[in-house]
Amino acid sequence: MNNQTANTLRKFGLTDTEISIYLTSLSFPSITVNELVKQTNIKRTTIYHALETLTQKGLCAKKQTFGKQAFSVTDPKNIENLLEEKINELQSQKKALHELLPLLEQNKKKNSSMVVSHYEGIEGIKLVVEDALYCKSKHWDIISPIKNFFSEFDKDYAEYFVRTRKIRQLTARSLWEDYAQNKNLSGEILKERNPKVLPSVMQGKFKSVICLYDDKVLIISSFQELSAILIQSQEFFETMQAVFDGLWQSSKNIK
Repeated sequence: MNNQTANTLRKFGLTDTEISIYLTSLSFPSITVNELVKQTNIKRTTIYHALETLTQKGLCAKKQTFGKQAFSVTDPKNIENLLEEKINELQSQKKALHELLPLLEQNKKKNSSMVVSHYEGIEGIKLVVEDALYCKSKHWDIISPIKNFFSEFDKDYAEYFVRTRKIRQLTARSLWEDYAQNKNLSGEILKERNPKVLPSVMQGKFKSVICLYDDKVLIISSFQELSAILIQSQEFFETMQAVFDGLWQSSKNIK
């Protein structure tokens, strides 16, 4: 059996058994079940079933030859009918989907209220950080103080956090306190985190990390308080996104 031919026939909805019997039968004006068993090594009962389904698909016809029942394949152009059936089925499904979409949109609007989740302790913060690490957008807008949960917590977890962030290829826009100006930052970190320095009026005024991603706003407290709040709301996200964009415009690039 030619692999390319078989793969194409599978796309038209034929099973491997149907393909084997169909391609074998093409070489004969008509063929009996006994001959098909010899040619394909497929069980008799399986062949009978496959011939029946091929007949239903218009690719096979029963014949009487010298008093014996035999089968012959129909014109290969009939395969196009299978494709037409698939096209009609897809069009029908598309129509059904278009009829369903208004109802789905209504349900979405009903369930579009803000969802606020509160996490406590180290394990709770780790859990919500996983949500951020595996966000759909693969992008964060983040505001971070000089001392935060990640800088003060367990070194092994910090390394896991950095490693996973890199594997996930998360991009970011980062707003940092002025300490970043005096740090030796590698080109890789600068590219990955894309940091800027917050305006001086904000220096030393906050202790929580704020991270925006997908339609969520994550607030992680300092290591002393050990709590986090995750707010899922497109409206609130857009509000905080506007605040972030304003700060981004007024912040300084790190040289």
